[in-house]
Amino acid sequence: MPLQRLPALELAERVPDASGPCADLIPMGGVPVLPMPAHVVEAARTAAGRVFPRRSRGSAELRRTISDHLRITLGVDADPEAELLITHGAQHGMSVVLRALLDPGDEVLVPAPTYFFDGMIRLAGVRPVYVPSQEKRGWDHDPAAVEAAVTPATRALLICNPNNPTGYLPSRERLGQLLDVAARHGLIVLADESYERYVWEGPGYQPQMLLRDRHPDLVTVTSLSKNYAFTSWRVGYVHAPAHLLEPIHRALEWDVINVGDVAQAAAVAVLTGPQDWIEPSFATLRPRRDLLVAGLARAGLKTPPPDAGVFAFVDFGPLGVAGRALEDLLLSHGVTALAGDAFQGPATHARVLYGGSTAALTEVTDRLASLTAGVRST
Repeated sequence: MPLQRLPALELAERVPDASGPCADLIPMGGVPVLPMPAHVVEAARTAAGRVFPRRSRGSAELRRTISDHLRITLGVDADPEAELLITHGAQHGMSVVLRALLDPGDEVLVPAPTYFFDGMIRLAGVRPVYVPSQEKRGWDHDPAAVEAAVTPATRALLICNPNNPTGYLPSRERLGQLLDVAARHGLIVLADESYERYVWEGPGYQPQMLLRDRHPDLVTVTSLSKNYAFTSWRVGYVHAPAHLLEPIHRALEWDVINVGDVAQAAAVAVLTGPQDWIEPSFATLRPRRDLLVAGLARAGLKTPPPDAGVFAFVDFGPLGVAGRALEDLLLSHGVTALAGDAFQGPATHARVLYGGSTAALTEVTDRLASLTAGVRST
């Protein structure tokens, strides 16, 4: 099967070419996009004038900083020398992990809807097996359904925690049950945990590494992009036990040799420096989520209020279209949203971001209300 474009990037390039009369697009942001504060800019400026030794595992200072952050903030232990590897973000980290730990022909179980793992799984020669979650259960990942999907070829379970696009947060109990399934069948558990600071309610963010006593073969990838507005710098990391990190490290060396040193110096500064430049943006996100969910309800569109993230996974079934046709219909009314089949979920749904301004969110829900009213009247 030919490799498809990354769905979010493909949609972004299609926006100006949406078929039909396209209303003025409403600017709808996702994660905070902010200029770096002075202390981060200064760290990068200083680093740019230095010569660094080549360190394929990543900067020792950055790995120590991440280890301290995990221990102090989340209660997670990580040996900076043996268990942490710096990558070009979570996407790169997961791609390297899949190619390092799995073989062509293996299967990986993925509760869905989920983030865009499909292309990187297939590039590794691995077969994704999607295990559908149910909206009526809040998109909860069902351990029994996951276990029923295990075959002799299954080698891994991949979860997105918190989940993108649904905002689902597994409880500690549910996460433990999923790890128990993996332990019974000898599966590695791969987790993308990139939305640590985007939790509004529910059970709270539960890093899988807190449950290593249940199953040792756990690999977590994450990114500084979401939590520190660090998208332009492309820095993330892999956290795994030494016996799994070693083959991942070797694969990364063949992939990129190492991550750029200037970006890593900036990452140390953004992790250790003051947070008052970004915290106000996080403080606005839960009220904006509530504004979007309330407006969707008035428009006759259902969505479980997401516990985390910066998106709602909305059922647009009343509009009578799905997939690319749904995206184009929404674009024609100025609303940018990515259809659910891009996330291996129902094509009648779409992910709507709520990181925009209050005025933009109000305009989005007003236009959706007008659209649904028009459908009901025909």
